[in-house]
Amino acid sequence: MIDLNQVLTFSEAAEKWGFANGNTLRKAVERNKFDENEIRKSGDVWLTTYEAMQRVFGQPRNLETVISMEELSQWISESYYHQEDSNQRLHEILNKMNETILKKKTVIIITSHNSPQNIVRVLKSQSDFDDFQKSLNRYFQSISINIYPKEK
Repeated sequence: MIDLNQVLTFSEAAEKWGFANGNTLRKAVERNKFDENEIRKSGDVWLTTYEAMQRVFGQPRNLETVISMEELSQWISESYYHQEDSNQRLHEILNKMNETILKKKTVIIITSHNSPQNIVRVLKSQSDFDDFQKSLNRYFQSISINIYPKEK
């Protein structure tokens, strides 16, 4: 299934990557920088994906948080084995992600910081972040980890 959160108009992409407008992207199309399956024109609007933009232009400039599944897996594993600071580090990351969303910025979760980087999830809104947290909580419950301290 296609995740529409990973599809951007050229104007949205230009804003995230710090370009003045979509002209830079249109020039990249003219120069065949994008693969055929990475762009599409819908009516008068050009569309592309985060992965295509990342491949052609690198990391977006207007991102505050990029986290990898490798990092999340490591902290989850450490939490499972009750290593110190892992729960705290996980809370810090979740708080940073939430703050990023509150600032109207985007959080991207990638497979790895090593190349090639595949985008796993894009969080643009509080609803996206809440859904991500619910998924994470379900996973924690399935492996019997309580990352949230009990209320006193």
